[in-house]
Formats: sequence, structure tokens, C-alpha cells
Amino acid sequence: MKFQRHILRDVQGYVPGEQPRESDIIKLNTNENPYPPSPRIFEALQALNGDAFRKYPDPVSLRFRRALAERYGYPDESWVIVGNGMDELLALVLRTFVDPGDTVLATDPTYSLYEILCKLHDCRLEYVALDEHYQLSPAFFSAQGRLCFLTRPNAPSGVAVPKAEVARFCTGFDGIVVIDEAYVDFAEDNCLEFARDHDNVIVMRTFSKSFSLAGMRIGTAVARPELIAEFLKTKDSYNMNVVSQAIGLAAINDYDHMLENVAKVKASRTRLRDALLELGFKVPESQSNFLLAEWRGTPDAQTIFEAMKRDKILVRYFKMPRLEHSLRITVGTDAECAAFVQALKRILHKE
Repeated sequence: MKFQRHILRDVQGYVPGEQPRESDIIKLNTNENPYPPSPRIFEALQALNGDAFRKYPDPVSLRFRRALAERYGYPDESWVIVGNGMDELLALVLRTFVDPGDTVLATDPTYSLYEILCKLHDCRLEYVALDEHYQLSPAFFSAQGRLCFLTRPNAPSGVAVPKAEVARFCTGFDGIVVIDEAYVDFAEDNCLEFARDHDNVIVMRTFSKSFSLAGMRIGTAVARPELIAEFLKTKDSYNMNVVSQAIGLAAINDYDHMLENVAKVKASRTRLRDALLELGFKVPESQSNFLLAEWRGTPDAQTIFEAMKRDKILVRYFKMPRLEHSLRITVGTDAECAAFVQALKRILHKE
């Protein structure tokens, strides 16, 4: 194309999980929470009047950031930034701390958006393979770069690297470490305090999963105030609109509602994993709201994925090395999980 930038020639763009228009689909492909968000967010919406929409929103989301700092156990808002989904913050961290041509590290496999963002920023992403158990390999601890994306729990495996291993890496890495905790509310522990303990750590979270707010696009990051100050230089002027600020504040102030939903998802996750193991799948113990189920039998994983789609059940299939024999399945309601297992038994002729 005549006007295309040269760095876009090899960029395909991120491909999200399918978002069907039909209402009779069981949707287990994009790791959305199957339960509704806090009722307080609807009260917050009703409280917004015409004046709130007429004026520009708070450019630094002060009330929301203060509430987040209090919830996360940090002194004040200078430790926190918010964004239009965590994806905006992931792009922003490259804009803020990485120069074109620099090396960025990530594990393999990991969130595929990292590579696309690096290509758009004209920096080089270097992958270091996880071991057979989806844990950090020795090579990862000797690698260096300007920045590292470390997803914990990992996507798409759902496995969480032990905190001690993450701390060891952060101590030995010369650049910025972005700990992507998109799924951490479904895990047994988190690395939130690492932002205080290490001057090179940024911990990021999203409201899309545990808070049931994927449709709102709200992300957060916690780091030393000097790092947050750099973010504030490079973010868009009004990156959080008045609605997202109000809803985010209402959601974080009803933390117990989120925890109740998370507890239900975790219980369903255990039951679904047990069912998959009984059918002969290899399933790592997930700390996320999804499971990665490996299948080496007949029919193959891609065929199962396609048959599920015909049955109006969507799961995720990645046709790429290490994942071509696996399906990633979002943990839905118990009824949705049961329908998935029944369909799977039919496809495998194990009814």
C-alpha cells in the first residue's frame, strides 16, 4: 500500500476471540466472567447527569486512583495509573520506557498482543521458552533487555510461576519488569508488593476478568511514583472517560462482590478440570479463569474446536507450536461447563 509505514508491512494485527451476535451461543472463548458485575455500578451510572457528560472527565482519574491505592495497600495515588483497558497500559509502557530498536523479553507461550505491540513500536521481542511444565527455564534468568513482559498467571496455560522465582528474576534483570496480573484474582497469591520492593517493577491488572467488566475496558498499573510520573507524561490527555471512572470506582468499592464471583469460578474450575482429566486430557493446574486442555487423541484438537462451534459452543484454539494440540476453555457457569462436557463426550464418542 502506497502510504503504509514500513513497520506495518509484517503486522497482521491482534485477532481477538470470536464475538458472536447470536444469543444462543455458549461462549467459553475469551475468558469473560460468567457472572454479572456489582449492582453498585448501575447505581453509579444512574447518578451521572448531563453535566457530567458535558464536561471533560478528570484527566488523571484522581478519585479512582486513590481508591485503588487504598485497596492495594499503597500510600496514595502517585503509585497508581489507570488506562483504557490493560491493553492501553501495555502499549503505553513501551511508549514510555522503550526506544525503537531495543530488546523486549517475554516467555513462550504468552499473550500474543505483546509481539504485535513491539512490532508497532519497532522494537525487538525476544522469546524465552517456558519448560514443559510452563515454568521459567534457566535461560530466562540470564536473558537481558530494556523491558520484560512476565504474565502471572500465564496465558494461555493458566500456570502461576512461584513468587520466589519472580522475585529472583526481578532482582537480576536490568530493565523494567511488567508483571501482567490480568488473571491474578483467580490465583492463590499475587506479586502486588513487588512494585514497592523493586524499583524496576510495574504490576498491571484488569477489571475485565474478575470484576466482570470486559465491556468497559479498565486497566490499572502499580509502580514506584517516579515510574508513574513517566506514564503521566505519555498517556493520552483524557484516557478514561467519565463513565469508566465512575464504574471503576464503584467496582473497586464493592470488592466483596468480586470475591464472591471469583469463588464460584474457582469451584467450577476444579469440577471442569476433573471432568477433562477423566476424559483423558492433560490439563495443567490453572490459577486463572480458564483451562488449557491438551489432547493427543482422535479427533484432533482443531477438529474438536470446529465440532464444538457447530454445536454453538465456542472455545479457543491456537494453531501454533506447543498449542496446536490444545484447547483453551473459559470457566463458565456450572450449566455452561456441563453442556461443554456433554458435547465433548459426544464428539469423542464417550457418552
